[in-house]
Amino acid sequence: MAGAAHTDVAAYVLGVLDDAENAAFEAHLLDCPHCQLDLLELYELPDVLDRIRQRWPEPPAPEPGPRVLEGLLGEVAATRRRRRRIARVAGVAAALLVLAGPLVTLAVSAPDPGVPLPRAEAPVASVAGTSVPPPGEVDLFRPTEADAAASAEVAVRATEWGSAVELRLGGVTGPLRCVLVAIERDGTTHVAAGWTVPEEGYGVPGSPEPLRIVGGAGLTPAQIARFEVRTDTGTVLATVAR
Repeated sequence: MAGAAHTDVAAYVLGVLDDAENAAFEAHLLDCPHCQLDLLELYELPDVLDRIRQRWPEPPAPEPGPRVLEGLLGEVAATRRRRRRIARVAGVAAALLVLAGPLVTLAVSAPDPGVPLPRAEAPVASVAGTSVPPPGEVDLFRPTEADAAASAEVAVRATEWGSAVELRLGGVTGPLRCVLVAIERDGTTHVAAGWTVPEEGYGVPGSPEPLRIVGGAGLTPAQIARFEVRTDTGTVLATVAR
């Protein structure tokens, strides 16, 4: 089942799996960072397809009868329930990725035991007990220093368990180990994501694509004063704020 489940992410998001297949995929998702990341990238796909359909003219159709209309309304309600469930599971996947530390798609080196890092305080969630609302308003945190060592931007979206964050980072070369730190107004720090930077780097000549990484913090967006991108030696590469 593990091999097949890797191919089920899009089918799960689009709602073509049956109940047994849904349950099997969600069980697999708890232990598979690859599928957790894929789900976070794809879970908004149904909404995107809806927006495309709204802009594409459809041929006129006859008005449905009462029984057909009742069936259509039931299908719409089921679709909405499925999308709420997918959003909820996507929120869980974000939390699990943060708890797991660096993303498995990046190379991870062992930490230096002599260098302390801020303590991660990501929310703990379960598939059955978490209800994450659909995507809402996004707060953007932008660079505060024009001459920062790296360029960064963080998008923050409120969730029931705190804040889902997405970092866009460029102007860095490696090898480096980094963390994204959410900082409250009183200076309390919370690790929102962690990753490694390969030698060729991100957003630099020869490797122009920026790094995009998702994470989360057990804070509301209003509690976050700023974010810092730090190396494992404590060097601040970039600071972003509202």
